[in-house]
Amino acid sequence: MKDWSGKKLCFECIKTLGANINIGLKMNGCCQRCHREQMVFKVTNVPVIVAGQINVCPECAHSDGVHANDCPSSESLEKLTQERDEIVRLLQLFDLYEADTPLAEQIEKVLRQFSQKSREESPL
Repeated sequence: MKDWSGKKLCFECIKTLGANINIGLKMNGCCQRCHREQMVFKVTNVPVIVAGQINVCPECAHSDGVHANDCPSSESLEKLTQERDEIVRLLQLFDLYEADTPLAEQIEKVLRQFSQKSREESPL
């Protein structure tokens, strides 16, 4: 599990992790786990067993099916990867994929070509 010692976390995240904190060092700031602006505390250590949670991601310590955006197990990261692969597949299908060119540039090029053809075919 990720080591949260020395990080600044909100009370809800501290509860979820079962972390020990230095209660005298509370401050306003951004929780380094959930990224919400609120009162945070500096974590002194986190026990190996997470209190009150059965299925917890070992990397980001979020519970069932919810991960931090930067967690390698993140559903949003997985979805973005699937969407990227689908875009690459479509570009390859039409022989438009260029491996050394960023996808955004390739899509922009295709859209510009499409837009230009649409204007040329439009009877005005």
